[in-house]
Amino acid sequence: MFVGRYAVAILTLALAGSLVVKKIVPAGEGTLRDHRPLFIIWLVFVIIIIGALSFVPALSLGPIAEFMNMAAGGIIHV
Repeated sequence: MFVGRYAVAILTLALAGSLVVKKIVPAGEGTLRDHRPLFIIWLVFVIIIIGALSFVPALSLGPIAEFMNMAAGGIIHV
C-alpha cells in the first residue's frame, strides 16, 4: 500500500523536477501555435468526437438489447 500510494507521487515530482531544469527553446517555424482559431477548432472537434465515441456504444446497444428482450418475450424492469 505504501508503494502504491507514494511511488506515483515521487515519480511525478521527479518528472516535474527534470522539466524545471530543461532549457527553454525559442519558438521557431515548427512550433505549434495554440492561440490561432484553427487550433481551437480542431481541439473542440477532437473533444466532441472523443466524447461522442464514449456514449455512442451505450446509445446504440440500448435499443438492440430492448429488441432482443422483446423478441424473447421478456419484460423490462427499470
